[in-house]
Amino acid sequence: MILRVLTAVSCAAAMAVAMAGPASAATVTYQTGAVADFCNLIPGVSPQPATFTARFDAPDSVASGTTITPAGLGGVLRFDVGPHALLTAVGYDGFRGRVDLGLAATGATLSGPSATGLTVPEQIFPAGGAIEVQFDQGPGAIVPSLTAGTPGSATVKVTTTATFTVEVHKKANDTWTPWTMQCNVKVTNPPQNTAFSPSIPVT
Repeated sequence: MILRVLTAVSCAAAMAVAMAGPASAATVTYQTGAVADFCNLIPGVSPQPATFTARFDAPDSVASGTTITPAGLGGVLRFDVGPHALLTAVGYDGFRGRVDLGLAATGATLSGPSATGLTVPEQIFPAGGAIEVQFDQGPGAIVPSLTAGTPGSATVKVTTTATFTVEVHKKANDTWTPWTMQCNVKVTNPPQNTAFSPSIPVT
């Protein structure tokens, strides 16, 4: 009798394991540190310093040869007090539009060189202090897929340029004007680390 019970329990446990299948990968947020940039914030004025951070969500590991598409790609472009004061001085106080973000990878292949059409939601900033221009992966954004290479790890990084195709808000008459703002990673020695961290384990 005891043997029958143990056998039944063993069979039930085996069936439960079989039905459960392999564990699914957890989702991790990968993010850059603060990357120093120069942006042509105001036409006719020399490029202004800014800092840039970005993030995306993806599995905590990827099998070699597997293709995934990062989700939740977004970030922040921050201008400190000085550049914001210049923007205020010419009468502008807000942004809305889109941004294209250059991307590259090691240990994996991206389906394209950039994420395009990320959303810059309408943002109005009061005078004074620093400002942070938010952007995110809204409807219509195209984010390249990533195909994992040989076992080891894959790393995604921001490349040299982000292009903000936006409208800027004129406070005095509540109008919006088209504006293209190019942001380039500041050249340093040694070069800045623009990689998203951590690297993605490839199994």
